[in-house]
Amino acid sequence: MDRRTVPYGLWPSPISPISLSQGKALRAAAAWDDDGETLVWLEGRADRGVLVVADADCQAPRDLTTALSVRARVGYGGGDFTVARGNAYFVAEGRIYRQPLRAGSARPITPAFADAASPAVSPDGRWLLYVYSYERRDGLALVDTEGSLWPQKLVSGDDFYMQPVWHPGGQRIAWVSWDHPQMPWDGTRLNLATLRPDAAGMPAVAEQAVIAGGQETSIFQPAFSPDGRYLAYVSDVSGWYNLYLYDLESGQHRPLVEEEAELGLAAWAQGTRTIAWLPDSSAIVYCRSEQGFSRLWRVDVATGERSPVSELDSYTEVSQPAVSSRGKVAVLASAWNIPTRLVTLSPAMDATRVMARAEGETVPASAFSKPEPIQWTSGDGTPVYGLYYAPHSDEYVSAGKPPLIVMVHGG
Repeated sequence: MDRRTVPYGLWPSPISPISLSQGKALRAAAAWDDDGETLVWLEGRADRGVLVVADADCQAPRDLTTALSVRARVGYGGGDFTVARGNAYFVAEGRIYRQPLRAGSARPITPAFADAASPAVSPDGRWLLYVYSYERRDGLALVDTEGSLWPQKLVSGDDFYMQPVWHPGGQRIAWVSWDHPQMPWDGTRLNLATLRPDAAGMPAVAEQAVIAGGQETSIFQPAFSPDGRYLAYVSDVSGWYNLYLYDLESGQHRPLVEEEAELGLAAWAQGTRTIAWLPDSSAIVYCRSEQGFSRLWRVDVATGERSPVSELDSYTEVSQPAVSSRGKVAVLASAWNIPTRLVTLSPAMDATRVMARAEGETVPASAFSKPEPIQWTSGDGTPVYGLYYAPHSDEYVSAGKPPLIVMVHGG
């Protein structure tokens, strides 16, 4: 096909403002129910957040929350919901609600004040651990999953809290905390605590220790192994966000993946993930970012052998991995020519299924510009990295050099 000559900047685009406004936001991590098959995810639709559920025995996903807009508001947001034992626990209007996945309406289990985020259900299903923020003070709180008791402060004293998780035995928890003026990518602390019942029978902190991190080291996303032996976490102590294991019996730390690639993220928001254990604790899947592209990899815990998940090779950005009790993996995935999708992989990781799409995907893939990773040196000798998108069209060409639009982070 002969292409028309049109000046740069005047090429008609198949992407319109209307088509962009009609898309859905897929940003939050999906969550699997305990059956290992039911998947719940969050869709941003205009000004509303809607939980969508795909039942194990249902072919068509359905909206779960129809009256409430799901959105957590601690810090920059995120950590909007979790799923356990046939129920969704989500944040709306600052409160945590519980709603059955099969049928039934949502009801609040926390009071109508403060803000909440990152709900995490205890292994026995009795307690809900979460991050709270009230009158400019943050901490960790605990409430029963029925909402019959008043929430109790569990941990406080630091300025900011993120990513609380339960040990599978239910007697330990871990979380990340830090203080002003640090940002979570500057320096954070990995905390580990042992719980004991108080006089009223609610779990309370009996022992607490900082086991990694500090003023100059950032810790990201603690995750207990399903067998209870290890606590995995991401640390930038080497200068790169790499993957480490803490042996809960011996108290020893060891690197599991140590290389010049980023396995963590700048934790702007609650609920961000880059790692997830497989249900038998034999391996961890993780997002590996290099030269502006992120792909899903797998590492064997015993041998350290690692390899990319080839079934996702067509995607150049993978995030928010979640693994079910049956070994199914869910990730958000996209590429330069593929809008964001929620994709699941089989336990053998040899087959994928698209569960949700952020857009209608009506624009031909050939109409997109393919990014090229580039690198240059700043005035002080610091390496700078970027992605260069050259003008591209199947229908139009231009003479001369195109104008260059540079987009940089302002922070």
